[in-house]
Amino acid sequence: MSGLHGVATDLTYEQAGFGAPVRRGSRPAIVVVDLTRGFTEDSYPSGADLTDVVAATTRLIEAGRCADVPVPVIFTAIAYTEAEATGDSVAWLHKAPGLRALREGSEAVDLDPRLPWQHERDVLVVKKGASAFFGTHLAAVLTGLGCDTVLVCGATTSGCVRATVVDAVQSGFSALVPRECVGDRAVGPADSALFDIQAKYGDVISLADAVGYVSSLSQRSISRDALADLADAPAVSRWVRSEDVRLHALDYGGELPPLVVLPGITSPAITMDFVARELTDLVRPVVVDVRGRGLSDEGGAYGLAEYASDVEALITGLGLDRPVLLGHSMGARIAAVVAARAKVPLRGTVLGDPPMSGPGRAPYPTSLDAFLRQLSEAQRGTDADEVAKSWPAWPRREQALRARWLSSCARQAIVATHHGFEHEDFFDWWPSVPTPVALLYGADSPVVTAAGAAEAAASNPAASPHRIPSAGHMIFWDAPSAALAALRGALEEILSPSRPHSRQRA
Repeated sequence: MSGLHGVATDLTYEQAGFGAPVRRGSRPAIVVVDLTRGFTEDSYPSGADLTDVVAATTRLIEAGRCADVPVPVIFTAIAYTEAEATGDSVAWLHKAPGLRALREGSEAVDLDPRLPWQHERDVLVVKKGASAFFGTHLAAVLTGLGCDTVLVCGATTSGCVRATVVDAVQSGFSALVPRECVGDRAVGPADSALFDIQAKYGDVISLADAVGYVSSLSQRSISRDALADLADAPAVSRWVRSEDVRLHALDYGGELPPLVVLPGITSPAITMDFVARELTDLVRPVVVDVRGRGLSDEGGAYGLAEYASDVEALITGLGLDRPVLLGHSMGARIAAVVAARAKVPLRGTVLGDPPMSGPGRAPYPTSLDAFLRQLSEAQRGTDADEVAKSWPAWPRREQALRARWLSSCARQAIVATHHGFEHEDFFDWWPSVPTPVALLYGADSPVVTAAGAAEAAASNPAASPHRIPSAGHMIFWDAPSAALAALRGALEEILSPSRPHSRQRA
């Protein structure tokens, strides 16, 4: 228990069998109770300054919306008609006459404007009493959405939040209360209510726990047909840990110098099999399922630092001796960071069409909505014909592989990485990438434009540029022969014993 009322009270409750954890389901909803201006602003008689509660609730909502399985959000508001507010029909108003100010059409019943309410997708439940369930259709809404758990936020902790939690569990829903997401006018009643909730009705948890819970929800899936693709690849599965994240890679074996291959934002390792198998006479390819893709675990964060740490852990864990790094798109950005950080020894680096978007630059040309639409298609079931609508020039085998494997990508990994494309600047790292380094880019790429290629050449003049004719951003898929020939040339140059392995940095 909490210790709020002393050890003897805690012991009494424990002996009575209270305080067991609730079951956390796989389909939660966030219920935001009465975060209207009449409660969140201290200028109203019924209100208090709940700025911190609004901010914490906003963070939870945004995390839920970014999850692989977006979490529905339901808002509630107390609002009375003129007759109810001035008359005797609502018994509660005799006990709490300050609530008579919460009249329909007044600013007091407006949702706090700092909340990320989306009227086209979020349900708003208007209520007359303390519980969000009593006399409303909330239970029916949750049932219709297939929800089994509610995360209850809002105000006030000792009043409407507690009443809602009690009715939630009585209606068959597990209840979680993130303590930072609830607020009250006074500390004492709020603490007592949280003690009571934890003892009898739900789990009082931290905001971090709540964010982690909703972020972990996933629709990632890999079909039997997809797993069968691994049997066709001339590689074995290798596993390493990067702290708590288990990483999977396809190792093509051999005694040649290792080549660590880092795919793009929605490309599991198997999708670069057609590249790897063309290089086995030159190198030992090890193709990584980047965190949140393929068979690798999801991670709590998806920034360049986390991705780079994963690669460093993989190189160390597999005992790879001075590998060459090959990255495409997202993977190229990761490779640049690993090379620039120099925490593991490398022979060289090859970057394939790295996104050069970032702060103050043009946005990444493929929108997040386009990525998520393709992911949604894969999660409901897609095929090569549908993939061909987005990628008509790809070889048929690669269209089919994408159809089978895209659903293995975590939604949050895509969302966070796309955000990174526009908020983490490639050119913060690129000038520090040591030689030997090669830059492969498509002649028709909207990602590495002519201006981008020129800036890359100017900021790292020792890099070896390779322009791939008739290729867009997906260089190996758009122009396989030309891209593979350029890649082999770059690798042969890096592996040449007469070529120095690094240059001095200023």
